[in-house]
Amino acid sequence: MSSQTSTAYNTTAAAAGIWRQPRGTPKAVQAPYYVTEESSVYTENWREHDQEPGAGAALATPHGTMSLRLHDRVRVDMTIDRAVRIINFKNNIVLSLSGSGSATALLHPNGRIYQYGSRVEILAHDAHGNNKYAKMWYKGVSFTSEQCALVYLVDAAGTRTTTDSFSDMGQDFSLSVFYNDSRHGPSFIQEAISILQAAQYWITEEGIENWIINNVRVSQTPDGLVRIARNSNKYQIRTSPTNGTASMTTPFLHCTASMGQTSHLFVRRGERRMHYDGTSFIVRNAGHSAGFDEKNQLKVY
Repeated sequence: MSSQTSTAYNTTAAAAGIWRQPRGTPKAVQAPYYVTEESSVYTENWREHDQEPGAGAALATPHGTMSLRLHDRVRVDMTIDRAVRIINFKNNIVLSLSGSGSATALLHPNGRIYQYGSRVEILAHDAHGNNKYAKMWYKGVSFTSEQCALVYLVDAAGTRTTTDSFSDMGQDFSLSVFYNDSRHGPSFIQEAISILQAAQYWITEEGIENWIINNVRVSQTPDGLVRIARNSNKYQIRTSPTNGTASMTTPFLHCTASMGQTSHLFVRRGERRMHYDGTSFIVRNAGHSAGFDEKNQLKVY
């Protein structure tokens, strides 16, 4: 296992870059490939950057964060406090983990998941516009849909109607998850550069690329699958640009999403569950299950 140390600097660029080229000689550093993107509103159709550095390029950004551009249009951003945000441009997927690890976000074509502390908020996208909403919290699991006037709660006693509200999940909350727990800004660019200088990089015989940056392990297989592990695998994130899958596992929750034949959105926190396959939407809590069937009718199981 060897550490690659060839680096190139461009002090005139708005962001200082450190380039780790797995193959060939180091390339000249281009201008930063994004500057305003972080402040823009999340859009469903990701635009490609005008200037793309080669895959395997790691650089310190003007935001005092680190950015690793991988092949198959995947980018991994990190803060010096080990917050992680991974963007799968090919499938319009974003996963985010806060520096403390107590907040996570998943934005996926099938829906959105926002976990903060002991709460999990869920938006499941419906192809016909009747989106489903769920919230896992101390009372149980609340749920409703766009066209349903009632809110239901599945608790230890069963299923009943309740009054509850759900957060607006239309904005890109993955950015607040990424930044809120972490130091960032121009004053931390130098520290980000130092972290990248100490980073390790190697390729296995199977062609899997590996980086260890600030004790965060990032790997990418030849077919594009990206895996990220932090805190001795206590936190794991993965996404594949090949099939549009995404998953996140932390001490607070486990969630998965995929496109294609196995299209689904799944969330588990303790005894609470939510599963959506594009037609039926089911929540479970303490042995009780309820949800909406393919005709959008309430169903208690």
